[in-house]
Amino acid sequence: MEKHPELVRHGPVGHGDLFSDEIASGDVVVVVDGIYHHRLAVRHKEILDAMARGITVLGAASIGALRAAELDEFGMIGVGRVYDWYRTGVFDGDDAVSVAHGETGSLVGINIPLVNLHTAFQAACDAGILRQEAARPMMARLEHEYYPLRTVERVLVIARECGQTAFADWYRERLGADPHAFDQKRADALEAFALAEKLDALPREATPRTGSGERDWRTEYHRRWRNLFATAASSLHQRLAYQQIFNPGFPDVWWDFLHHSSGPASSGSPDGFRAHVLRHLGPRAAEWLDDPELRSRITAVICPLPDLADPHEADLLLRGESARDRARGADWLERTRHHLDTHPGRSLAHIKEDVCATLLARIWGVGTDGGLATECGRRGFPSPAHATGALRPFVIGYLAGARAAKTSGEHGHA
Repeated sequence: MEKHPELVRHGPVGHGDLFSDEIASGDVVVVVDGIYHHRLAVRHKEILDAMARGITVLGAASIGALRAAELDEFGMIGVGRVYDWYRTGVFDGDDAVSVAHGETGSLVGINIPLVNLHTAFQAACDAGILRQEAARPMMARLEHEYYPLRTVERVLVIARECGQTAFADWYRERLGADPHAFDQKRADALEAFALAEKLDALPREATPRTGSGERDWRTEYHRRWRNLFATAASSLHQRLAYQQIFNPGFPDVWWDFLHHSSGPASSGSPDGFRAHVLRHLGPRAAEWLDDPELRSRITAVICPLPDLADPHEADLLLRGESARDRARGADWLERTRHHLDTHPGRSLAHIKEDVCATLLARIWGVGTDGGLATECGRRGFPSPAHATGALRPFVIGYLAGARAAKTSGEHGHA
């Protein structure tokens, strides 16, 4: 916790926040609150990914408690009464912790979450103000209210309509003396922060290890998500696309990547890749592995999505990149952005797929029929549609750069 005090903040977490460069293996993260409903909330796989990177993740109070109840079997640590209520089935809807608030200024809540009302009812029963059988119909009424409407005033109205005037007076008096009197979410958050400080003070090897359960959650979708939100990977995918399209030697780079990547197509060694190929394609594929001319049969079938958030995989795929490549790719992308900015109403979607396919065939020196599909596999593209999509952001800059290069006699990957 003390390592990164700037990460202790009052604002809600959102989609992609756990990919911050400032959060690393050995750190402790507490997920308490988050934005959802009209914006993307913190995702389950974002938390799973963080734990797989050696980060201890605690959840409490609000969406943190909800995620912990869903992911505790994978190693997320749930803290507090709200977490226990979700885990044991007292509550099962996310509206039990939902709080409406404005989009600007203070994020002070408008309504009282059900979990806090449950705490108030329990306290009233313990104090002899309310009986359990009288609390149930009030909770049932409140559960049927749309969550932003569960304000203090509405709670008081419902209590009086249910004949519980004594409770209404007691509840209003207690909140007047202490606005946090029944704030279970706040109490659970403080408990989670206290536990996080204790865990962070432990030697790294003594920090509880988090796991990913027995089920494999590292799907292709997860990799796509990492590539989009991981800070480094968000720019690497365009650098990789440049290499896939414009580097004449990339088929060899891709073949070596298949052999040595840590992805599902390999165990990190040539033998592991060979076993994978034979298991999926049969023993006859052994001759394809040893014949460079037959590699395209394998790459046409096996095309894993690289995990660019993994430095090892990124280094394997960009090993042939030069400073000139990076400069040229950045220049072409900037030309495209400038063109679109100065021509309102135009977008990359206006660049037709058949135009991109023709350009790819010209760049690679293949036909637009079966030859294009074969070359896509050799370069790590699952299909021509994926390849044309990768080319599209470069098209305008590429054509302008190609004309300039032709005029000056410049040569290179393009």
